[in-house]
Amino acid sequence: MPDSRPLSGNTALITGASRGVGAAIAAEFARRGTNLILCARSDKGLSQTAERCRKLGVEVLTQTVDLEQRSSVKELFEAIEKNNADINYLVNNAAILIREKMANYSLDDFEKMLRVNVTAALQVSQLALQFLKRGKGTIVNISSLSGCFGVPKFPGFGAYNISKYAIWGLTEILALELADVGIRVNQVSFAGVETDMFRSVFGESAEAPVKIEDAARHVVYLASPESAPLTGENIILAGAPLRR
Repeated sequence: MPDSRPLSGNTALITGASRGVGAAIAAEFARRGTNLILCARSDKGLSQTAERCRKLGVEVLTQTVDLEQRSSVKELFEAIEKNNADINYLVNNAAILIREKMANYSLDDFEKMLRVNVTAALQVSQLALQFLKRGKGTIVNISSLSGCFGVPKFPGFGAYNISKYAIWGLTEILALELADVGIRVNQVSFAGVETDMFRSVFGESAEAPVKIEDAARHVVYLASPESAPLTGENIILAGAPLRR
């Protein structure tokens, strides 16, 4: 009989876990028995996610983090160290979207987006390495179909697209450079997922091509031993069967 909680005894760190895809990923890990370290800017949303996951029988550590501030990210890992936590799975999920055509894009907004969407993912990955288990640890970066080459783009999403191109590069380089310590690094590129962010961009009546539960399952699959030996891969989820 299959183990209903196959990831028991492991711990996942998830950024941007207060709502949307991040909250769904946390719940999916919890259903599989994974203890959680959750961070986000929103205290209220973070508490709601944590409570939902604790009801599924796992331990949850939460930390309010502003990913724009390097000192705030360091405080997250100080809290992790204080709690003597190991990390098996890191999910770099947090991202922001500021819409504007590139010709008019504020350089301050552009730098803000890069700090949250790219620089923070690198900093979190760097600091997580001292806690990630060698030979067993995994990193999953959350990207977007809009960050893939050869895919139609939408006006006003240019800066977001650029940040997601950068995440793909980060995924490939980390996979290469961490192979010698047995840490796998992959990413998932979603089409629109049924979240508040999707509806705020495309309207309340718009139908997202990707169900949030499917998005979460693919992330947990890539984090778990089930996906071994994949590393450096970009899994595209566009509302169609899983493909690479």
